[in-house]
Amino acid sequence: MARGVEIYRIAAKACAEQVQKALVETAKAAHQRVMQTDPRPTRFNRTVDGARGVPEERVKPFGVIVYDYPRLDEVVQFALEALFDLSPVLSGEYRNGHQLFVDGYQVRNLADYRGGEVVIMNTVPYARKIELGAMTMRVDNTDQVYAKAADLVRGRFGNQAKISQEWRAASATGGLRANHKNLRYPALTIEER
Repeated sequence: MARGVEIYRIAAKACAEQVQKALVETAKAAHQRVMQTDPRPTRFNRTVDGARGVPEERVKPFGVIVYDYPRLDEVVQFALEALFDLSPVLSGEYRNGHQLFVDGYQVRNLADYRGGEVVIMNTVPYARKIELGAMTMRVDNTDQVYAKAADLVRGRFGNQAKISQEWRAASATGGLRANHKNLRYPALTIEER
């Protein structure tokens, strides 16, 4: 009887090793397909049996490998395009004045994004008036640009990111810090879900 139990253990171990190997190969192949399919993710998070960032080979037999592909760059790009399209145009200063910040620092894009608070804001002197509808405009319905953009972005990416329209203070140096007049500007805050 002891010999039969030992044979069973050896067979079960070999089977578990094969299952673990097949799981790793399947996960890596699926991940590679995602990374090579447009739009290609710029980054990913891997979780193996609940442990984040460990290699696939550490999965237990019959374990779980999960890849998460944050696409916040797509959400931010869409938000910037929506703000540009909704912006009133006279001189172009407001339309071209939407700025992107990560953790309070102005950035050109999210190419090096590794997490943190993402904010889009416009600090031209009359941005508040445009948002509140307190400015006489040549074209009707060109107020509340940030509120309308927030609705558009939520409608398209609400399941991938949390989008909120708010009012933020900006410093004279272009950062998201308190300023001497404590002026608030329209802003979109975009967070990963």
